[in-house]
Amino acid sequence: MLRVLAKLHICKLTREAHRYHHCCRYLLWCLRTVSSLTNPVERIPFEKLETIDDHSIKFHQFRQILQECTSAGDLLSGMSVHTHLVKLNINGFIMIWNKLLSLYLKFGHIHYAHQLFDTMPQRDVVTFNTMISASVRDDYDAFELLHLFSKMKKEHVKPNHITFSGLIGACNGLIALRLREVFHAQTVHCGLSSNAFVGSSLVDGYAKQMRLEDAIRAFDEIIELDLVSWNIMIDGCVRNNSKEYAVRMFLQMLKGNARFDGFTLTSIIKTCSKPGDLKHGMQLHGCAIKLGLAHETPIHNSLITMYSKCEKGMESPIKIFGSISEPNIISWTAMISGFVQNEQSEEAHGFYKEMLRSGVRENDFSLSSILPVYGNLANLDQGKQIHARVIKSWFGLDLSVNNALIDMYSKCGSLEDAHLVFMKMEKHDVVSCTTMIMSYGQHGKGKEALEILLEMESEGLVPDGVTFLGCLYACSHGGLVEEGVRVFKTMTEVHNLKHKQEHFACVVDMLGRAGRLNEAESFIDEMGIESDVLVWEALLGACRLHGEMELGKKSAQKIMELRPEGHGPYILLANIYAERGSWEDKEVLREKLVSHGLKKQLGCSWVPLERMPC
Repeated sequence: MLRVLAKLHICKLTREAHRYHHCCRYLLWCLRTVSSLTNPVERIPFEKLETIDDHSIKFHQFRQILQECTSAGDLLSGMSVHTHLVKLNINGFIMIWNKLLSLYLKFGHIHYAHQLFDTMPQRDVVTFNTMISASVRDDYDAFELLHLFSKMKKEHVKPNHITFSGLIGACNGLIALRLREVFHAQTVHCGLSSNAFVGSSLVDGYAKQMRLEDAIRAFDEIIELDLVSWNIMIDGCVRNNSKEYAVRMFLQMLKGNARFDGFTLTSIIKTCSKPGDLKHGMQLHGCAIKLGLAHETPIHNSLITMYSKCEKGMESPIKIFGSISEPNIISWTAMISGFVQNEQSEEAHGFYKEMLRSGVRENDFSLSSILPVYGNLANLDQGKQIHARVIKSWFGLDLSVNNALIDMYSKCGSLEDAHLVFMKMEKHDVVSCTTMIMSYGQHGKGKEALEILLEMESEGLVPDGVTFLGCLYACSHGGLVEEGVRVFKTMTEVHNLKHKQEHFACVVDMLGRAGRLNEAESFIDEMGIESDVLVWEALLGACRLHGEMELGKKSAQKIMELRPEGHGPYILLANIYAERGSWEDKEVLREKLVSHGLKKQLGCSWVPLERMPC
């Protein structure tokens, strides 16, 4: 008894005195009674326990005892109960064993839980659901989940909506993606695919796989749609970059008289990401105010992002941020990202310092958002200070933060530091390799960039269009024409990727830099991209580099036809005239520039200055 009291002392620190003492007396009395039952001489028959007076114990009360142990964080007392249950050799009361299973899983004793699960006299759907949920939380692989489900079927335990929801939600990774379809088929077989709980899990799973059509089909199977189902479907549309479907679902939700909440508005506001969406975004803002949801911080955060992307300048986001009573890290990060998107790097830096002064600690998203600021400002010292903060925190292992560090060091001219960050990363993704390839390209190291491409493929990563664009850019600046042509062909022949105008422009630029201007012109004709302004701009730049006047005139004329509002072709062609000594032609072209109401855009440079005393 003294040992039990010592164990129960843990509860005393976390619970009220009255409830604690009541629990102590109750548990001690229960254990004392159970101990008397384990005596081979004085054992009371099991079937008589529930008919004896108040001094006896009813076995179903063990469930309440185990619940008390779980709530109070008292593992040792729970294990004592387990000991007595084993001594009693109980074959029934599955609910008691399920509570004991939950107790072990709550404290992270997976091994004990599996041992208990394997030795339980009986198992029901709650038992399997508990183990499945634990496996999902601990990131067990798909085979473990499949083993549990197979065992469940062998024991003729009928799965319910909670079972399938857990199984479907755990299907992540290449192998498990196919399992989601298997479990989907099982839900249809069991008649549970129309359940809102199961259907929502299917919608969420397919949306994360970027299979929006399958997600919509799963959504249409749900008989009784609730708010959670609508929210998951709309969020899935947004995640799949389908503004049309997201808006359609939102309107369908309104027609069905379903009441939406802040999460619904937060998701639908994300569809407003371009200047043309400003009017729609303002309507949603008005809707939030009208329904009394505008005070919610997540709504404010989404509005900050929306106005930052749709409206020129940061006036509206600043006003919205000022109206937030308690801005969180997401609010600060949204503001920093907004300043970066609007090319206000100095303001972003100032806002970041204000965030730190207010006592808000960075997370991986805020660090990934602030690092590009110092790349844009080419401020290596400040960038290194942020890197030091990353090392002191636990975000040095985060992929997005490391990718931002590579980009920052590259733009600041420190390719060695960028390479060092890349090499120290535990694992890479497509963005990591693409950023490193672009970094090598900016510094004219084409061979190193192509080596990263080979390393990337050896790691099982699939390059995308941006990756190949970086490789072409690196080949262009590194003078690797033949290698660049091979990369261009590999896109379609090996990876089945469609060329975009940026890829064509890179090839033209690559040929032009190598002095192969006629080949560049022939490439434009062969590919049928004469109406693409980017390729003519690349060719004009090459003509300027090599002083080719006739082809330069043709390129400039094409650009003027395709983009009459641009001043670039006038300036480049005028420089070609000046280098050839055709001053009269240059003056005529300058006058033509002025007569069209065009003006050369002024350039600027950043020069770091030492702080001067006042």
